[in-house]
Amino acid sequence: MGRLLDWVVPTGGAAVLLTVAGWLVSFGPIADDVSGRAAERLKAEGHGWAKIAIDGRDVTLSGVAPDEAALRLAMSSADRVFGVRVVDSKATVVPLADPYLFSASRDGDRVTLAGSVPSEESRAALVSWAKKAMPSATIEDKLVVARGAPSNFAAAAAFAVGQLADLKKGATEVAPAGYSISGDPKDRATYGRLEEALKSALPAGLKVVSDKLVAPVPSPYRFGLATGGGKATIDGYLPDAATKSKVIEALRARFAGGVTDKVEVVPGAPSGFGDAILKVVPGLARLTDGGFELSGTSVAIKGGVLTEAIGRQILDKLKGLLPGGFTLSAATPTVLPPPVQVDSATCQSLLAKVQTGDKILFETGKAKLDERSIAVLDALVGGSLACMSAHITVEGHTDSDGDSTANQTLSEARAAAVVDYLVAAGIKPERLTAVGFGATRPVASNDTAEGKQMNRRIDFQVE
Repeated sequence: MGRLLDWVVPTGGAAVLLTVAGWLVSFGPIADDVSGRAAERLKAEGHGWAKIAIDGRDVTLSGVAPDEAALRLAMSSADRVFGVRVVDSKATVVPLADPYLFSASRDGDRVTLAGSVPSEESRAALVSWAKKAMPSATIEDKLVVARGAPSNFAAAAAFAVGQLADLKKGATEVAPAGYSISGDPKDRATYGRLEEALKSALPAGLKVVSDKLVAPVPSPYRFGLATGGGKATIDGYLPDAATKSKVIEALRARFAGGVTDKVEVVPGAPSGFGDAILKVVPGLARLTDGGFELSGTSVAIKGGVLTEAIGRQILDKLKGLLPGGFTLSAATPTVLPPPVQVDSATCQSLLAKVQTGDKILFETGKAKLDERSIAVLDALVGGSLACMSAHITVEGHTDSDGDSTANQTLSEARAAAVVDYLVAAGIKPERLTAVGFGATRPVASNDTAEGKQMNRRIDFQVE
């Protein structure tokens, strides 16, 4: 070794060379120390993205800085570390995204996250949230780290992923213009929650610019009507606002107490759904607390009737009114308990009282009952049921106009028509007798129109 040094340097130079060699050997720990302290400072000052390479006391930064300001701050942090001579940079800056978009889409159990995120931490958080919200789904990550995120990005993106979890298929997007959502919610309840969230649970600074959620068709598609105390309550679904308006208008004409509306307008009703409702409503007039349930194309009538026969009559008539494709449940309405029984005199008063307002009407010059008299006739059925052991004579009377023989015949036929109605409604025929008196028993003068109208009547005698 000595010979070699003698050969390499002049006498005395060997000592210098040995000193330099010692210095080189001892510099390694110094470089490690500088590198360690620089790394600690960068981390402490929020520049964890920066990686360090050291050459002697010269530091070179690499990595991807969130922005240019962050890169300058990182270089300044490293430069302030004791022992660092020069700081250089090979770091890059996160690219700027303009416009800044984030989207999430779903098709069954396949979910794709795409667009921009402000950092790798943000990416990881969104992917983790998507997996938690949709545990059975496969998450495809197409996110790219980019600058330019709005201040509410984290909350807006998380909201978008959360809403996507309630779709069977669809997409959400957060863009500078606002929030967009489209697709098929899992069910009606989910659709309602999503729509409510769009109204009242949006993250601060986010607005809805497009809502193309498809409302699921209810299954079954139904409509219900309940009545009582002169009031009507409706619930379920109707296909459009025009149909709803028609239904409510028809009910208000029949129920003076008003209509409580709990119906939701939802497209997707079976063809003829609204027409079926409008056909059924008039047929409820003979029911006590009448109502019905329309489920799909099947109608079930509810309410009370005076007799089983009246219940069958109601169903038979409704079957002929329903649109094609609609069916009526065979179950008859509930037969009400018979009224408290009274004596013959009280029963006759009940029957007379029925006609103090509306009268039994016939077609002019005929014995055919007018449809407008059904309510009066059913009330007479109810009165007759209050004295089931009594015999009732139904008397027909006319005014004096025309031939007396024709008037006699007409009065008999009209009395018989009333008896036929009562029998068809369930009153035993042996309890009833029809007689006619023509114009022989007036109760008012036939010299005036008012008097003639009073003389054209049906009376009841109870024994």
